[in-house]
Parts: sequence; structure tokens; C-alpha cells
Amino acid sequence: MKFSDIFVPRWQHSNPEVRKRAVERLKDSKLLEQIAEKDDDPGVSRAAMVRLESIQVKETVS
Repeated sequence: MKFSDIFVPRWQHSNPEVRKRAVERLKDSKLLEQIAEKDDDPGVSRAAMVRLESIQVKETVS
């Protein structure tokens, strides 16, 4: 853990596992799109895509 991790949102944490858990709670679709496109860790990108899809499905069902 870096000292700077204390001051950034969880989805920007240096540890990819922390970022994955944070992505699972996000509701902002634009932010999820950015994370899916730009995160260095493929697991985090994939988690953001899955979360984004689940949000879009909920929106179309409602």
C-alpha cells in the first residue's frame, strides 16, 4: 500500500484487488467505462465491464 492510497478513491488504489472490490460497488456508468478502458490490470477492466453490463441490464428492465 502506498501512502497516497489513503487520499484517493478506492477505485484508484494501487492494489488491483482493492480496485476490483471498489468497482463492484460503483454506480456511475461513465466512470465504469473509463475504468474498463484505461485500467492497467485486466481483472479490474473486466470487473468494470461486468458491473457496467449489470447496471445497463437493470436500467432496461426498470
